[in-house]
Amino acid sequence: YELPEWKGHYLPYKQLKKELEKVVHPNGNSHGNDEEQPAASKGLARTSSWTARQKGSQDVNEFTDRDWIQHVESEAKRIGVFVDRGIDGLNQQLEELQKLISESGLAVVDHSEAIDAYASADEESSHMKLHALQALGNVSIGVQRLRAFAELNYAALYKILKKHDKLLKTKFGLEQLFPRLVKETNLSEHSRLQVLNDEVKELSMKCSQTSESPEVACLIHGLGRTGRDMTLVNPISHRSELVLSFFLGSSLALFLAIGVLLALPEKSPKTFSEAYFLTPIPVFRVVFSYLLILWCMGAVAKICDQWDVNHLFILNVDPRCRVTPEFFFARAATLTTIWILIFGMYVVDYKWKVLPTVWASDGFNKRSSFHFVFYPLILLLLTVIGTLAPSTICRNRYKVSVLQSVRRTCLAPVYSVDFADNMVGDVLTSIAKPIEDVPAAVCYLLSHHPQEEEVVQRFILNGDSCSAGTHRWVVPFLAALPFWFRALQCCRRWVDTKEQRHLWNLGKYLCSLMVVIVSRTESTMLLVAVSTTATLYAFFWDVGLDWGLSYKELWLRSDLTGRQLPVKAYWLCSLLDIFARSTWVFTLMPTSVVTGNIVVRVILVSVMSSIEIIRRSMWAVLRIEYEQVSNASGFRALLWVPSKLNASSAQQAQPERKTSLSVGPSQSWDATQPLLSSKHSE
Repeated sequence: YELPEWKGHYLPYKQLKKELEKVVHPNGNSHGNDEEQPAASKGLARTSSWTARQKGSQDVNEFTDRDWIQHVESEAKRIGVFVDRGIDGLNQQLEELQKLISESGLAVVDHSEAIDAYASADEESSHMKLHALQALGNVSIGVQRLRAFAELNYAALYKILKKHDKLLKTKFGLEQLFPRLVKETNLSEHSRLQVLNDEVKELSMKCSQTSESPEVACLIHGLGRTGRDMTLVNPISHRSELVLSFFLGSSLALFLAIGVLLALPEKSPKTFSEAYFLTPIPVFRVVFSYLLILWCMGAVAKICDQWDVNHLFILNVDPRCRVTPEFFFARAATLTTIWILIFGMYVVDYKWKVLPTVWASDGFNKRSSFHFVFYPLILLLLTVIGTLAPSTICRNRYKVSVLQSVRRTCLAPVYSVDFADNMVGDVLTSIAKPIEDVPAAVCYLLSHHPQEEEVVQRFILNGDSCSAGTHRWVVPFLAALPFWFRALQCCRRWVDTKEQRHLWNLGKYLCSLMVVIVSRTESTMLLVAVSTTATLYAFFWDVGLDWGLSYKELWLRSDLTGRQLPVKAYWLCSLLDIFARSTWVFTLMPTSVVTGNIVVRVILVSVMSSIEIIRRSMWAVLRIEYEQVSNASGFRALLWVPSKLNASSAQQAQPERKTSLSVGPSQSWDATQPLLSSKHSE
């Protein structure tokens, strides 16, 4: 009957039961039943136990009945405080929702005021109405859960005091102590919860224009369903986490196995060519980068869920969207399995000549074969199919929404910039190297198969099969495009807001563009200078502007009341950011500038690209969190952010931790809030 996220808040029945047994049997001599106890022990045990201590009992830690009753009283009062704070938190949520509904006109179908100044009024009003209705449903469920919590603890308190009276042959527990504790803690007083429930229903009727309960109204609007534990049904389960952990461990083992295969001696060393073997790597790397992005998207969503960062609301995702971290993990796991299988087959086939060669006489040497191109080609096709495969969770309209956001980003500054488009633009800048791999992959797939000596020599020289013209014009152009898009977004933001910080942000992306341009020259000193400037510029902007961290937050630990993560996490992310930023510069340079060894070159590009994708994921969590807390970029006209129903893992681990409940970045209330996820502070 206990909710996992409230573990540690319930009456410790088992612990009190064990302590009660020590009171009854102070020396640990249990005789099986109360009838066999000495007559002196049939009175109130506090006297007999106290006498035993005065006589020099060897167990100095023995609990007396007085100690036990004091423990019960303290636990009951703690539970009463927990319920009171929960009711206060729900009351504040209702006040904020009442203010939201009345001020934004959600109770009446009126699209005159858009919640987001850069989106259509119809869409924004519809989404905000759904968010408000969903929040009302969460509050309603919170009321039910709090009532069940109070009733369960009421029953537990009654049972433990009844056992106390039975074992000690007294009526003190049920006749005197129990009524007093129930009165002091208000465990049997449900009128406050009933008032809350009535207010929720009234607001729900205004918001949904129906007379149904908030739960039914949520169902009508496609906002999920409730389960037997009175929580919104969530596909996240302990079993799925175990499966995910098992898969990650197995994948790591398989990657190590592929590493062993690569290190083993090949068959017929005279015909083995490292360059020929590595020519399809750009295709494998493009797919691998895409899979890593899927993994990172799931990780970002997972971390946001655990730390009460309402990323779906901040990104203006349709509240009816049921795409969870597990969806990304499932797709990524399936495609990763395919990647490992096909790449492993390619390694084994080329090194040990498992399949017979096809048209070897037309290729680089006798080991050349036409069929090697089918490995990356099949992988690419399966990845596309796996991405576009229909899903009842991630519907086509959500995929189209992502593509529309990318289109708006690419057409900047024609379209106004919202926070989601801002994030898309930043993500595109982090996949500059995978974007550069796209023409390399196309060049390989369209080249002659089996590979000819000219193509292999181009790979040795440039790291891919593309011509010199492609490297001179196409690759730099593609590498610069994301930064150009983002720079134009900054221009549009400056035009819309007239805030100078957008011009400073524009300077950051112009520095990155300079890295792309200068890296194509032969001036090493200029390249180092521009790269260092771009790295430091981007790092200080990440920490100070995008994450809202300064000397006070990091060193003095002040002004972190509304932040979700512990201070150590911000320190760690800052250190990792400067490290990853330093390696990120290499992804904008031609690989031939860094090293001439083709194997080292392939490994370096793969590692650097992966590090930048992971860094961007870490950045995204803190960026969304800071936007939720402060509305730093001013994308939202209303500061209200709906809290989530389920408590975070941090609350589970530290139930007594001081938290700050917040429904908007401008208002907070310090309490140990058990019902809706809270804003953590150190």
